[in-house]
Amino acid sequence: SWLKPPTPKITNKTKQNKTKKAQAARGASARSRAEPSRRLFARARAMDPGQLAQLEGYCNALYNAKSEAERAQAHSTLLPLVGNPQCMPQLQFVLAHTSNPHALIFSAHGLLKLITSHWTSVSDNQKEEMRNFLFDYLAKNGPDLYRSAPMGVSPVVRLLCRVIKLAWLEGPQYQNVTERVGQFLQSSPLHWVLGLEIYTDLTTDMQPSIGPSMSRFRRTALSFRDTALPTIFTIGIKTLHEVSTGAINIPDKNDERRLLKQVLQLACNSLSFDFMGTIPDETSDEQSTVMVPHSWNMLREDGIQKVFFDLFSRSCNYQWSECAQLCLQCLVLLAALRRSFFQKEEDRTKLLASMMQGTTGILASKMGLQDHGCYHDLCRLLGKINATHQLNELCASEQFQVWIEQVYSFTMDSLRHWEVMPNSKHYLLGFWAAMVSPVILLQDKAPKALESYIQQITLAYVESRLFMAEASANPSNTPDWDDPLTDEVLRAEQLEVLSNLGRCRYQDTAQYIMKHFEEVSRLGQQRAVPQAVFENKMTWIVYMMGALVGGHASAKANRADTDCAPTHVVNGELAGRIFRLVNLTDQQDVCSEGLELAYLYFLEQFRKVYIGEHAKQVVQQQVSERLATVLGLEDENAVLGLLINKIGKNMQQRYGCESVVKKTLALFHELAAGINIVHTSDRSPHLIVSGRLLLKNDMVKYILSNHASPQFGFLGFGLHYGKYRTMYYHTLGKLLFMDIRDSKDAFEKFMEPQSHILNTLWQQSCQGPQLLRQESCKGPLIGLCRDLRGIGLACTSCEPYAMLFDWLVDNPKNPAGSRVTLFSRALDVWWDDPEVTTPLLKFMSEFVYNKAQRITFDQSSPNGILLFREASTILVTYGTRILQRTQFRDLYVEKYKGIGITLDMFSHALHGNYTNFGVFELYSDSSLSKSMALALQMCLAIPLQELNAYLKALKPYYYFLELATRGHMPKVMELEPHMLTTLLQSVEEGLLCFESGVTMQCCATVDNVISYFHSQMHSKSQNRTTAEQERVRRFLNEAPQCLQKILHLMFQLVMTGEFSSTWSISRPLLGLVLLHEQYFMQLKEQLVGSQIEERRAKLRGYFDDLMSGVENNLSTKNKDHFTRNLYNFAQVVRTLS
Repeated sequence: SWLKPPTPKITNKTKQNKTKKAQAARGASARSRAEPSRRLFARARAMDPGQLAQLEGYCNALYNAKSEAERAQAHSTLLPLVGNPQCMPQLQFVLAHTSNPHALIFSAHGLLKLITSHWTSVSDNQKEEMRNFLFDYLAKNGPDLYRSAPMGVSPVVRLLCRVIKLAWLEGPQYQNVTERVGQFLQSSPLHWVLGLEIYTDLTTDMQPSIGPSMSRFRRTALSFRDTALPTIFTIGIKTLHEVSTGAINIPDKNDERRLLKQVLQLACNSLSFDFMGTIPDETSDEQSTVMVPHSWNMLREDGIQKVFFDLFSRSCNYQWSECAQLCLQCLVLLAALRRSFFQKEEDRTKLLASMMQGTTGILASKMGLQDHGCYHDLCRLLGKINATHQLNELCASEQFQVWIEQVYSFTMDSLRHWEVMPNSKHYLLGFWAAMVSPVILLQDKAPKALESYIQQITLAYVESRLFMAEASANPSNTPDWDDPLTDEVLRAEQLEVLSNLGRCRYQDTAQYIMKHFEEVSRLGQQRAVPQAVFENKMTWIVYMMGALVGGHASAKANRADTDCAPTHVVNGELAGRIFRLVNLTDQQDVCSEGLELAYLYFLEQFRKVYIGEHAKQVVQQQVSERLATVLGLEDENAVLGLLINKIGKNMQQRYGCESVVKKTLALFHELAAGINIVHTSDRSPHLIVSGRLLLKNDMVKYILSNHASPQFGFLGFGLHYGKYRTMYYHTLGKLLFMDIRDSKDAFEKFMEPQSHILNTLWQQSCQGPQLLRQESCKGPLIGLCRDLRGIGLACTSCEPYAMLFDWLVDNPKNPAGSRVTLFSRALDVWWDDPEVTTPLLKFMSEFVYNKAQRITFDQSSPNGILLFREASTILVTYGTRILQRTQFRDLYVEKYKGIGITLDMFSHALHGNYTNFGVFELYSDSSLSKSMALALQMCLAIPLQELNAYLKALKPYYYFLELATRGHMPKVMELEPHMLTTLLQSVEEGLLCFESGVTMQCCATVDNVISYFHSQMHSKSQNRTTAEQERVRRFLNEAPQCLQKILHLMFQLVMTGEFSSTWSISRPLLGLVLLHEQYFMQLKEQLVGSQIEERRAKLRGYFDDLMSGVENNLSTKNKDHFTRNLYNFAQVVRTLS
């Protein structure tokens, strides 16, 4: 019975016909006003002791079940409580009355979920009472909970913090958090810890994050940063000083550890707060620069770093590893303080000296380094010190010599024990890699030992990779470290470090790696090592050779080793060994995926240096031995041939490895697309078009002639290889059009395999579209769409596109009889299968896209209209059905992805500039009106929350709205006012988006709407009101607050400096001010009133200057004048804060 939600009694005296939900909400609100003295939690729906005990039993079973069946039953029973907002009173009652820790955790988690999802349905009284209850509950029960059930404290604290966060912007009464928590800090040690935990969780929860209500939470975070965070951080630092100096004496060491951990976590959270509201990438634990406000003077005080080093030492002595790690994490953040924070350079120099002295002490004593967390954070700290200071600044410190020796010894020792915390060593290696460029640049001015240190570390690193290769090849070994050979991101990081380290003494490092190459080759031929060990070691060596060649491309010319052999000779020796090994392994049927990927990595680095953007050696005449000579080849075309042959072999033989196919096609595309201007020794420019070089190659000629041959097995390997078909035909299309130019016969010949498939499917569709709904048709249809999209991507000018258009629209005088209609017929029967719809819609989106003005038809040609009508048919066919569907297994794949691509296609058709849209209405053709209405319905079918969640796929939503409001406002105004309001609410949310393209489109959309409204309201009709004018007036009467909210938001963005383009936001803002002049005056008074007394007159003057000289019209001249005023307003208004 306690699971049944309560039915609220309605006490409102109203006769309006509202929904039951609205009546319940009003009833609750009325009761709360009528009973101000009764507390929310006392009013919560009561349970008798038996019901409460029953719920506590289920909670025990949920968190501590004896069997899976028991847990499943408890889960199914309790789940309704956390999914229904009407169950909040039950959870509140449990929280207030239970003594069971599991029931406490469950009720706190449930309430957290419910108030986050349904905050808008919570009344103001409920918010205030919930907040007060949680503060009182923690003050009364918190210390006892810490002693008896410490795991029950955090959920209640998190619930309180979430209530504070959600209510923060709703009034100053919700922002007095420091006053309430201050009472905890003046009580017992456990109350102190509890107060600090509230602050710690609050600073964590206040961090803005990507997701629903992102823009609102970002504004909350910035307000919290300016009001409460400085006080909170000051309390944290003051407490740390008192603990460090012994001013706080806590007899119980366990309580002291708990307090120290909490205050350190608070300091760490405060320093790592997202001060700029940029929402950085959460996948990285690195914050490049800590942008603390200039007013945080406590960080400039002498000895702030010493406090953390002293606390680190103290924590290590007591073996409080968590506290020691937090000390180092805080030091990492202090090392990353922005340079402009320090008013004097000597303050920054003191910080560096203190950091060097402290880390030198830790490295010399090895204090705490047996703990993996401390070891990792020390590596981060060393890397951060180096990253935030230039080499000459480091060298200027008295501590430098001792410090650099300690770091070198620590690094070498770490590389000898490579298997211990291998990922942490990335920071150490990055430390030395970052020193290579300044050492090369400074030459003799750099410390003498540095170059030797870097070289020794490079060689030790190479050795450690080979040891790692051998260990990872052992099947009985179960390492607790990630193998870079199977982790592409980790591998890329390590190879980038090696490519930088190798630039210091390039030839010596290359010779060292080649020596290992010869040794591993010899052992492999003699079968002296297991095959797995040979493959792993050789894979690493090939990767390292590639990293050297690629790093050398960006090396400085004035290196210390220029008297050695020319680098192109060294690179030739490296490449020669790789190509010989490739020939050997290509003769084997079985391949090593890792080794094949290593080959492709080397070839990509080789391409960058010799064929791509750094391709100076291709035309370098002044060297006695050219690269081709070193490789034993005739000329550079033969060098290119080695790469192409490997690409061809992979597509024919290695298609079983998806990663190999992907990398191979990417390399092929780069070679085909490369165009570079390279200067020879006599400074004459040479245009290197690597695509033209490819056309001379026999393998490329063979591929172009037999592109659909079964030899290229990846084409038919499976539907999941479809995206590779697109890339393959994109590359071939580039080469084809480069070769044949506008030869239709050559194009027809190339397209014969696709023609065969197209004709077969077309004939089946003519007999009956349902015949296409067969599995035998599915694969060829998807393949055809993928192939044609690739060809379409390669059509970058008029001639290639015209050939593709004529090939598809083969009967323009009878559009219904053209082969292009196959796609709308196929969509009609396959609309519910995203495996078909996604590639089909993507092809059509590309086909109607007029990029680089490639679609140009004769003046007398109907082709533009035919093209738009086909796009319209596709949209109506798909949109009609997808809007009727209600059940989805995967909402993104089956619905939103398709809608996003469809809107993208329709936007391309609307913006193509090849269709006269007036023709449709003139000749009573409903194509435009139907497709426009349906596209708007598709936009309305996307809830705002889902729009934010799937923004990447749904960006075309905003592009379409801009185009629709720009040229088709009469069609948009046919929507009901509440529908238009929904669209404008999404535009309001889009103004706060981090995608600059989206924000610009939202500004343009608002400008389009306002300009249309203005023109209709000021149009001089002949004593009659048109339908368009009536719709505008109806909307403004029924939903005036919609545009007013946008006006308010735009002024907030301008005054806080959070919008990047003043010009873009000024255009709609002027229209909004003129449309809602009275509201603008109210807003001005509200903003002026929110300032302190001495700033009000200034801000009022700024507003007067903003509207100075602005007329009541939207002419370009008036808009430009307002833009200049707004720019000046934005500049001066920020000086107030």
